[in-house]
Amino acid sequence: MNRQGGFSLLELLCVLAILSLFAYAGSAQFLVLSQSSQDKSTIQNGMKKLSDALTQARQLAVVSGQTSYLCGGIECDGDWSSGFVLYQNNLSSGNYASSDKTYQGVSFDENLNVYWQGFPINKQQIEFQSDGLSGYQNGTFEFCLNAWQASLILNQSGRFYITDPQEKEEGACL
Repeated sequence: MNRQGGFSLLELLCVLAILSLFAYAGSAQFLVLSQSSQDKSTIQNGMKKLSDALTQARQLAVVSGQTSYLCGGIECDGDWSSGFVLYQNNLSSGNYASSDKTYQGVSFDENLNVYWQGFPINKQQIEFQSDGLSGYQNGTFEFCLNAWQASLILNQSGRFYITDPQEKEEGACL
């Protein structure tokens, strides 16, 4: 009689149990890396939206010869985390009104926090004059999401530069 070689049911169950433990441990690490990558991508997308709008606002002011504004919040209430509105003021009052010409309104991801730090403090809108300058409105937009932060730095000439997302430093994004 020939004896056939093979694995017993107990051996197969042990191997499956070990493989299940490895898969569970690996999936947890994969999920952490996936969330981290998604957070960085969300910050980069938010920064791209704001940088495109700053460029558009500056160009619009120069081409039209009128002051253009980029205000924080969908309602121009200064809440930069909710998004922003790009507009030109018809009445030259400097405040957003329904009669103003709105060019763009953008909402950010609801988990993304955007803070203005600079001069003046608690700036509700950025103003671009017909010469393309933003006057004395220089400062930094801080973008924060979970363990990540990045910055968009605006200078007085209306130009800006951005930093790559990095792990949040202590005291950042307050």
